[in-house]
Amino acid sequence: MRYRYFILLLILYFGCESKNQPDIQFEILAKVGDRIITLEDYINRTEYTLRPEYCRGNQYIHKKIILNNLIAEKLLAIESDSIYNEFKPSSLTSFIKGRKEQAMRQLLYFKEGYEKVVIENKDLNHYFKMAGRTYHVNYFTFPGGEFFQLVKEAIYNEISIHEIYSANFEGSIPTKDVNWIDDNDSFISNALFKEDVIKGQIIGPHYLNDGSGFILEIAGWTDRLNLSEKGNMDRKDLVVNTLREIEGKSIYSTFIKDVMKGKSINLNEEVFIPYANAIRDQFFRSKNEKESAISKALFGEGEFLSLQDIQPLDDKYQKLTLFSIEGDDWSVRDFEKNLASHPLVFRKKKMKRSEFPNQFKLSIVDFIQDYFLTKVAYDLELDKTEVIRLNESLWADSFSAYQSAKAWMSSQKDTASQHILMKPIVDILQKKYSSQISINMNLFESINITSVDMFVKQGNVPYPVLVPSFPSFTNDSYLDYGSKID
Repeated sequence: MRYRYFILLLILYFGCESKNQPDIQFEILAKVGDRIITLEDYINRTEYTLRPEYCRGNQYIHKKIILNNLIAEKLLAIESDSIYNEFKPSSLTSFIKGRKEQAMRQLLYFKEGYEKVVIENKDLNHYFKMAGRTYHVNYFTFPGGEFFQLVKEAIYNEISIHEIYSANFEGSIPTKDVNWIDDNDSFISNALFKEDVIKGQIIGPHYLNDGSGFILEIAGWTDRLNLSEKGNMDRKDLVVNTLREIEGKSIYSTFIKDVMKGKSINLNEEVFIPYANAIRDQFFRSKNEKESAISKALFGEGEFLSLQDIQPLDDKYQKLTLFSIEGDDWSVRDFEKNLASHPLVFRKKKMKRSEFPNQFKLSIVDFIQDYFLTKVAYDLELDKTEVIRLNESLWADSFSAYQSAKAWMSSQKDTASQHILMKPIVDILQKKYSSQISINMNLFESINITSVDMFVKQGNVPYPVLVPSFPSFTNDSYLDYGSKID
């Protein structure tokens, strides 16, 4: 789901604020120099990242260690900025710009889609029932094009999907349990949960967004009832939030169509085809290389498909026109310059080499769409809203602190013990900046945390990781510095 988890954070940010309020009021948990740590920051960094063993639980001592690490991150960022402020690498500038603009597009969705949803009682009652239903289905995906037409013809001639599958693939046909709250294709959600269905019904074949085909058969279903008052209240909240998300996407799709109306992308096939072929080999790196890249640190190249991943080995294409839109020619150089802050997102994550050119073409279409949505977001001055400023600061400070810690530990080999190696440094910084640190202890005491490990990512966005990784700089549980915020 492209927006689900960011909307969850926005709900935390917005709380019960009025829609007419021009900006958001945040509860400040701590001030560190000119930086602030909000209640929402604390919750998000605690609940949506993997915490280290020494503060993974929900004990009070763990709450204090977490706060110390968030404050340490700000202190290290301040130190780093005081030394390296004039020497920010262009890659960092592009990364922060990309992060900010992605958040702006998601805020645009919140305002132009999610917030505009009106839920009717009949829909609430219908989907309250559907929220307890699980469909058991047989299904499979397959290539589009000619094969899609063959499957369609076979279904028309009443050939079972089991026969179709066994004639073309090995093994048994895949099975799956489908729930309404799952991140389903809208076609599947509407077919299963909006209309009445019968056992044995065939749904599809249907084209998915990545161009592949999909078909399913309803093998049956089970309904789960909630008889407790709390269970029914929880389900109602779930239904309301899910309906808002589904209907919000529909409203926003109309908004996007209006934004893109009259705009067409004209690919220069003479350049596109050899360019796509030139970068295809680099995209299809070995499985081990990809797994290694994904396992790298947050600010490594593993978080997204970076410019380095798709860049050809020479620059002979750089000045040639790749595509034009609204009368403007985009050279390969123009395109790659923008990729520095908006890495490409492929609709199909697993593809054959022969599929790459078409999937590359679709990723360019999505890239251009984001380009124009970002312009709209700037026109609406969403970049000046507090939620976007705080999001930008969060990522910038996280990176600066990360770089600062690397510099402090440059002579150390055992980075696995970073919190032990960095603790003396953090202790010094706590004393140095104590007069500039203040903590709202009453707000801090009210925080409840869980001991559940969770690492949240979004799908189909240039930057899928939701919040920076947990700042592991100290295992100190003492709040013996700074002052209290009344």
